[in-house]
Amino acid sequence: MPTKADSIEPELAEFLTSSQAAKRLSLSMATIQKLVDNNVLQAWKTSGGHRRISLASVLNYQNTQNFTDLPRTNADACAKVMVVIESPEQINRLKQEMTPSNLPLQVSFFESMTEALLELLNDKHDLLVAQLSTPRRQQEKLLEVLQKFMGSRHTVAHCLILTSEADLLPPAPLPGTSPVSIQVLNRELSMVWLSAYLSGFVAQRRN
Repeated sequence: MPTKADSIEPELAEFLTSSQAAKRLSLSMATIQKLVDNNVLQAWKTSGGHRRISLASVLNYQNTQNFTDLPRTNADACAKVMVVIESPEQINRLKQEMTPSNLPLQVSFFESMTEALLELLNDKHDLLVAQLSTPRRQQEKLLEVLQKFMGSRHTVAHCLILTSEADLLPPAPLPGTSPVSIQVLNRELSMVWLSAYLSGFVAQRRN
């Protein structure tokens, strides 16, 4: 039986409604629901059945997305996105889980970074998302290659690297060159997270 302490609601200043969280993250209500269901955002319900979402979890999610450096382009243009996963099984699973949406996106999957870079020699893309599973030294070398490629080719606007290496950082800008947009996150790739990230990416392009 619930005790008096169990019935005390947290300070409302520490929580947001679903609509407030959606507005703050520039995501749809459906995406917020998915993030809550998958415990990406921490939430609870009031006695009246209204959802409250932890402000701390919203701020943490917002910080991990870091869309501030993404380039702004024509909001009506279809963004071209490359997803690199070194696992055919995971690619097939993500393709099956990916449902049609009204987001202006054209998503292509690649099994290796080499294939992705060869594609970028022929066609410009807006975003490259890559899940790395190679040893740390190889990941560091890959980041160096990406920095040089993006700085010289200018065929991809932003690159997001997902890795299990907690302290892996993008290389420092080369002397005399402009910084390139490479972001590194310590996390695994999932369809729920990817959908939320792409929704935020599109929202940023529309701002």
